[in-house]
Formats: sequence, C-alpha cells, structure tokens
Amino acid sequence: MTACGRRIAVAPLCIGAAGGPFARVALDVGPERGGASRAWAGLSPQEARGLAFLLLEQAARAEQLAGPGA
Repeated sequence: MTACGRRIAVAPLCIGAAGGPFARVALDVGPERGGASRAWAGLSPQEARGLAFLLLEQAARAEQLAGPGA
C-alpha cells in the first residue's frame, strides 16, 4: 500500500494465443483512497526487469536526497 492509499500488485500473467503462451508480468496499480482511477500493464520479462532497475535507481536517489535517519 502506498502513502496515498494505492495498492500495487505484481503477478505472473500467461496469455494464450495461436502462437503459443506468452509469459508476461502483470503490474496493477489500484485506485487512490476514495478514487476510481487505476492502471495496469502486461510487461515482458525484459520490460519488467527494466522497470525494476529504474525503480531501484530512483529509490536510491530518494534515499540520498532524504539524508541519514530519514
């Protein structure tokens, strides 16, 4: 749960098609408290790893900006 009340879920997603199953990673960002907006994405494994890298990079940057003890 985020500070603004959004639930973020990450789960495997397998889409079946004529060409065979496509393994994806589902990212579901639920609505804010009292809201109705939500978003989801079906990411390839490579896209999911790229997003994970960017999130970790930004988390480290945010920790540096907050300083010690934050």
